Amino acid sequence: MPEQGQTDLSERIIEFIRGEIQDKTIEITRDTPIESIQMDSIDVIEVLFKFEEEFDATVNLAPDSRFATVGEFVDAVIAQVPPKKAARVASKHKKKA
Repeated sequence: MPEQGQTDLSERIIEFIRGEIQDKTIEITRDTPIESIQMDSIDVIEVLFKFEEEFDATVNLAPDSRFATVGEFVDAVIAQVPPKKAARVASKHKKKA
């Protein structure tokens, strides 16, 4: 089970994804197949940019990275953030909400 900071970051990344995809009616969960939301490489870049900007974090994913589900993508992004920073930025985000 993910730590609270990771869960908060996961939810926020899914919000970023929801903002980028064309069909706003699709329900997005960690188990949602990437193909079903038609998320292209430009959408991935936009999500990463928003994440880096909001959380002052750097994400370096290989250009040929492939993800079957939203959860795999989210986990790959979160893995780039040190755990202490993930918890800190997640709590900072909660204070803003």
